[in-house]
Amino acid sequence: MASVSYDFRPPQWRPPDQLYSQTAALVAGTLLWCGLYGWIGWHLWHDRFPLANRLNLALMLGCIGLGVAIALGWRTTLQRWRARWRSTAWPALNLEQLQRLSPSEFEEYVAQRIFARQGYRVHNTPDVRDGGIDILVFDERGRQAVVQCKRYRGTVGEAVVRDLYGTMIHAGAAQAYLVTTGQVSEAARRWAAGKPIGLIDGPLLVRLAQAEPVSIPASPASLER
Repeated sequence: MASVSYDFRPPQWRPPDQLYSQTAALVAGTLLWCGLYGWIGWHLWHDRFPLANRLNLALMLGCIGLGVAIALGWRTTLQRWRARWRSTAWPALNLEQLQRLSPSEFEEYVAQRIFARQGYRVHNTPDVRDGGIDILVFDERGRQAVVQCKRYRGTVGEAVVRDLYGTMIHAGAAQAYLVTTGQVSEAARRWAAGKPIGLIDGPLLVRLAQAEPVSIPASPASLER
């Protein structure tokens, strides 16, 4: 079956200096807004800023709009800093170390060391009644992918991939990822071919964790290269 290309891609990783410059711009914008807000407040207090004047009203509304934009900017930037701090909390581990993790620790490792480092927004689902979804990830446009983590020493078979595909359809997600410390059987790879399922086996998991942040492969064909 011919490989199919899917449009679910992680956002471009932002280098540290760009995040620093974004933070600096927000600090400058916040100081500017505080100065403008204080100036308007002082003139309102002394009744030198009548709101009946259209220009004054427009300036007031502009100040409010700028404040909202700055608040949203801080929210996004702080989320990116938080994701970076959390992702660096996990060092790159080898297979033996990964297999010694508890299931919950392994899910956290995959969420932060693999996906959050790529720029995804990640959400770990509860360990109980997770419906076969260990992690939900979202790209910068809000598109969703489901991730299933298997801390195996053996081989993941076709049945697991079939179940994951059904989970993806049920969740209405654009993509699914199977991440395992073991191997993925050839039958499972053949069944996943042409479907929006990324298969990350143990050796690839180690390489992704050790490498600089790169785009996570979005199809089995690209994983095999």
